[in-house]
Amino acid sequence: MNNMVKAHVALLAANVIYGVNFIAVKEIIPAYMSWQALALFRGFGALALLLLAALYIKHESIEKRDIWKFVIAGLLGVTINQSLLVWGLELTGAVNASIIMTSNPLFVMIFAALLLKLPITRFKVLGVLVGAGGALLLIFTSHKHFSFTHSLGDIIILSNAVLYALYLVWIKPLMKKYNSFTVMKYTFLFGAPPVLLYGLQPAMLINFTVLPVTTYVAIAFVIVGATFLTYFFKIVGLQYVNPTTVSIYIYIQPVIATIIAVYMGKDSFSWYKIIAMLLVFIGVYLVNLSNKE
Repeated sequence: MNNMVKAHVALLAANVIYGVNFIAVKEIIPAYMSWQALALFRGFGALALLLLAALYIKHESIEKRDIWKFVIAGLLGVTINQSLLVWGLELTGAVNASIIMTSNPLFVMIFAALLLKLPITRFKVLGVLVGAGGALLLIFTSHKHFSFTHSLGDIIILSNAVLYALYLVWIKPLMKKYNSFTVMKYTFLFGAPPVLLYGLQPAMLINFTVLPVTTYVAIAFVIVGATFLTYFFKIVGLQYVNPTTVSIYIYIQPVIATIIAVYMGKDSFSWYKIIAMLLVFIGVYLVNLSNKE
């Protein structure tokens, strides 16, 4: 498998997992724990897995002049991203969150142009717009519960979309200098500890003896799948493709959510959904074409 194929497979896998993550998070908060506690478990759970894996996976030491860059990457990609996502989901609906997060590729494209001097090409713009149109059509035809009443949660999710876009652009130069495992390890090493400031006390108040088995499964999925694996897959993708291409795969998430809903008998296919899915994949294809302009 060549590097480009590997990158796209990794990005597809990451967003398949993310597509399920919205459902898993809503199974956990706010019924069984606060968003602060879940953010703590995500950060330190993934960090523990990384430190364990570091015993077997080859990685490098980072240069002193790059430490501040990793500190910022950790704050943007772990502390802020993981906290804002679960905080926003506690205050707003999964549908609202998925709609707002479709703005992420637009912000990535803008930040990449400003910070990395990557051109905003016609295929990039067209791909982002077509993909966003498909994702929004799919969400609106699959769910009827979009609401403007969760304004604080929506603002938090939008802030997350912007800051995570900045993270994807910020970390790209580090990917050219260090291997993917090194970048991920130090990102979590600097990003997880700040969550202790607001996550430790709520985590200590949880009565784990009353949690149902399904909640434990959801927590394990969020930590191992939607945190550890997805961050690794996205970093692998960033090694070989530009940040906008990485972000455009977010449009796959509502596709996966819809397929799961249909499989579980909670939704059904229609011509609108098929057209929407086609638009999503066309959007991804167009952004990939931008690499050849």
